[in-house]
Amino acid sequence: MGAVILHDDAMIDPRSPVDSIDVSVILPAYNEVDSVDGVYEQVTSVLATRDYEYEIIFVDDGSTDGTWDKIVGLARRDSRVRALRHRRNFGKASALANGFTYARGEIVVTSDADMQYDPNDILRLVDKILEGFDVVSAYKVVRRDPLSKRLPSKFFNFFVRTTTGVDLHDMNAGLKAFRHDAAQELIRYGYGELHRFFVVLVARRGFTVAEVPVESLYRTSGRSKYGVERYMRGALDYLTVFFLSGYAERPLHLLGAIGVWLSLAGTALFVWLFAMSVTGSGIMHDSPFFGVSELLVITGVQMIISGLIAEMINNLERPTMGRAKIAQTVRIERRHSPLGSDRVEVERRERDSDARSLGVETGAGAAIRVHPHPQAPGSDGA
Repeated sequence: MGAVILHDDAMIDPRSPVDSIDVSVILPAYNEVDSVDGVYEQVTSVLATRDYEYEIIFVDDGSTDGTWDKIVGLARRDSRVRALRHRRNFGKASALANGFTYARGEIVVTSDADMQYDPNDILRLVDKILEGFDVVSAYKVVRRDPLSKRLPSKFFNFFVRTTTGVDLHDMNAGLKAFRHDAAQELIRYGYGELHRFFVVLVARRGFTVAEVPVESLYRTSGRSKYGVERYMRGALDYLTVFFLSGYAERPLHLLGAIGVWLSLAGTALFVWLFAMSVTGSGIMHDSPFFGVSELLVITGVQMIISGLIAEMINNLERPTMGRAKIAQTVRIERRHSPLGSDRVEVERRERDSDARSLGVETGAGAAIRVHPHPQAPGSDGA
């Protein structure tokens, strides 16, 4: 994405500055030209009541109206406004993932740009994070949506809550708050409609989750960008989440188990047909169930082989997957190779005062400094 020039020496560049701050607010927007100014005023007026260093990151998801021009105008007036613009409409999951990529806040808040949430609820979610939770989601106890949206939403939330064990009432609320390290875990899921399952994905990876009851507001401008087709996409994405959150690191446990049960069923059916043929009660090769038994065994073997192939592919990434599971460290430093030309030191952000007093490092983010490698004794040195 090219930088947008504001004046002689200023530009919107999501990659700088890199220093961490307190709160990042990510606002995905798609054709929200009438809402951008209003949501900016709401967020800034609320955050101004706290002594927080904050930023507002607008992600224009390929708008075709004047949304981007509005955002650029805000960035000219306020250096705390940062912005990304997608080449086309890639969806909310992609918008949030790119916002997470460039967010500098120790706490990352996501909301919609259509002003359907009370901005004061942002502070309530932040306060809940400060109680010690990793992820906090809004729970819309009062919804302003029509019944045609509320009923499917209730069924969706009940089904996901029951099948995943994540005990939240509203999985799909647009207003959420994340610790920085939890948000970083979600960048890889920035496709499809997976934003509906962000809380499930981080909960299944061991992050603590909670919810705060809120009351949604009436939409003051624009219209909903979601239609009936979202239900089909949501159902298919649920299958993706079910696999990724439960079996991504052990695909053979799922595919292999299905294969074993299919093979056992086919073998049992074959043995029964064979016994019937031996006792004269029937002729095995004339029975239509013989073909069924063959199909079950062959399919079962194929599932097991697929599971083994998935394990081999997954094994290629395993050397680096373990570090993502680490929440905190005490006196843990990675060994530096003396053979390299550079020595890289990683300074990790400390999550709280207790971590500082113990010398504890967290996985909340890292700034990398490269130092020249020490010269060997006796070298001339330039």
